[in-house]
Amino acid sequence: MKPAIYKAMILVALLAIPAATLYGQQTGARFTVPFNFVVNGYALPAGDYFVEGLWWNAVAFHNGKGHANLIVMAAKGARTQEVNTKLVFYKYGDQYILAKAELPNTDSSRAFQTTAVSHVIKVAQTKPEIVEIVGK
Repeated sequence: MKPAIYKAMILVALLAIPAATLYGQQTGARFTVPFNFVVNGYALPAGDYFVEGLWWNAVAFHNGKGHANLIVMAAKGARTQEVNTKLVFYKYGDQYILAKAELPNTDSSRAFQTTAVSHVIKVAQTKPEIVEIVGK
C-alpha cells in the first residue's frame, strides 16, 4: 500500500511543476521612460519602470526599486504586434499621456483613458503625436 501512495504523490508533484511554471509566466516588461507622463489622470515621473499586466484588467507601474507606484484599471484593447512589448503615448506639446500598453504573455493590450486627460491639460492641437517605447 505504501509504494502506491508514494507513486501517487510523485505523480502529483510531477504534474504540479509544469502547471506552476505556466501560471508563473511574467506579464510585464521593463521600460525606460525619458519624460514625465500621465496615466488615467495620475502623473508619473520619468525613469525606469516595470509595467505589469494584472489578471483583473489592471496594470501596475513599479519604479526602478521594485515598489508599486501606481495600479490603475484599464480596458482591453487590440494588440498590434504579438512579439514586441511597448508603451504607446500621445504627445500634446510637452505633455505625454499613456494611451496603451502591449505587455508579454497577454492576449490583449491594455488601453488607458486619454480623452478626459487631454481636455484637462488644455490641448492646443487636435491630433496628438504618437510616441512608442519598446520594452526590454
